[in-house]
Amino acid sequence: MKSAPKRMLILGWDGADWDILNDLRARGCLPGISSLVEEGVWGTLESVVPTHSWAAWPTFLTGKDPSGHGVFDFVERDSVEPLKRIPATSKSIKATTFLEYLSEAGRELRVGNVPVAFPPIPINGRMISGVAVPPGAEYVHPPAWRRQELDRRAPFPVNGLEWARFGDNPQGLIDEARDLLERRTASFEVLLEGTWDVAVCIYVETDRLQHAFGAYLLPSHPDHQHLEGSELAEGIRDLYRQLDAHTARLIRAAGPNTTTVLMSDHGFRPITHQLNLNELLKHLGFAGGSRGAGATSAVRKSSLARKLKKTRLGHSLRTRVRVPSALDWSRTLAYWSTTGGGVSLNLKGREPEGVVEMKDYERVRDEVRTALLGFEDPETETWPIAKVIAREELYDGPHLNLAPDLFVQAQHLWSMSGGSKGHSITSHTTWPTGRHRRAGVVIAHGDQITPGELATRGLADLAPTALSFCGLRVEGLDGQSIEEVARTRGDEVVVKAGTGTDRTSEELSKEEQEQITNHLRDLGYIE
Repeated sequence: MKSAPKRMLILGWDGADWDILNDLRARGCLPGISSLVEEGVWGTLESVVPTHSWAAWPTFLTGKDPSGHGVFDFVERDSVEPLKRIPATSKSIKATTFLEYLSEAGRELRVGNVPVAFPPIPINGRMISGVAVPPGAEYVHPPAWRRQELDRRAPFPVNGLEWARFGDNPQGLIDEARDLLERRTASFEVLLEGTWDVAVCIYVETDRLQHAFGAYLLPSHPDHQHLEGSELAEGIRDLYRQLDAHTARLIRAAGPNTTTVLMSDHGFRPITHQLNLNELLKHLGFAGGSRGAGATSAVRKSSLARKLKKTRLGHSLRTRVRVPSALDWSRTLAYWSTTGGGVSLNLKGREPEGVVEMKDYERVRDEVRTALLGFEDPETETWPIAKVIAREELYDGPHLNLAPDLFVQAQHLWSMSGGSKGHSITSHTTWPTGRHRRAGVVIAHGDQITPGELATRGLADLAPTALSFCGLRVEGLDGQSIEEVARTRGDEVVVKAGTGTDRTSEELSKEEQEQITNHLRDLGYIE
């Protein structure tokens, strides 16, 4: 009897963290994950800076750090209107993905719900784009497979779980997550049918739940002890039991002779306070406020505005009315520029209304860094900022020019944003109570894998691992193959790294850009 072909199944639990998984394992909530750990290899998977999904998942896809693939934020500057920011999409990824390398080599692929993969990337196989998809847009490759199989048997639910809107209805978020887990698993099972070599299926529900319910899930959160026994906490843990069972379903669907990799794009940490970087920069004298911006922001975040935006009138107003900047650029030397703690100088020649001369760049940047590190919150008598790192201290890739000038990293229990309620520099938070950290997870299981603990690896290592598993090696990647997983023989075909510039798809309309932007805002990713 002929043996089943060798396959690799990569399962993503967006934001999965060992502190959470080990607590749930100790409670008996994750028997499937426990088996994978005990019978396979496991370790920490270090994410990128900035530590958010839109920078991280392109690193997973390309094996390059953000300066190599060019995605540092959820939005990017519009080349036509420099004052405007538009959503980053798969077309923003300026490097070839391992999916494209494998497709060119004739390998058959299955890809489901990978963030930053809309519009869908034409691959040799099937792809379901996920996370931020405009209503009515084509999100599946090839479209005929969606019409003939997916929509008929297990329609895939796009978007959803906009956790920032559920502060007054936490049970509603749990209920929606439970529904989406079941429906997405059914879609993934259809996706995994047939013959393929590598498959990727991503669950984003973990990330959304951990933002909202970090205090219920992270043992290190100060409120965890008195929340862990609540009915709501038990409902959250039940979702992880469900996800554990769904993961087992996909492993069974992949069949024998499959190497399974379970990974996360970053981990999670507890937070109790938030720091508004723009307000802090104003306080420190590096930015000037704009009249009327605060009132406009308050109106936009109101319940009435959230209801209005779903109507045709709301769409018309959003596309015709420009929201005033929160900053007076003529009085601004530095500003919050990137989700995840990015700060940039308002540099002449680079920024549309720049004021900082290039000759003063290093001096002003050093002054900003020193001032940020020296800020003490008077209420908590703590220093919210742990580190401020210059971009060239982290990366040296060809797209480093797209990075913020400084990366600001928060202290324990602190998070950062560029906007908040009112004009306060710092605020207490109970929603969210979890934010990203770099330490994610990786687990691998298969017949050829020797059980044990892995040394800490990087998120960029997974692309070369999948390539090596299939007998390919791409020169010029930032990551290295995890040999304990790939189990290569040293005879891989060598391929030169590409730029991803030949990736083609139709340009998004302004309406589609706005729909993606609103979804990202309701996910708490942009202001």
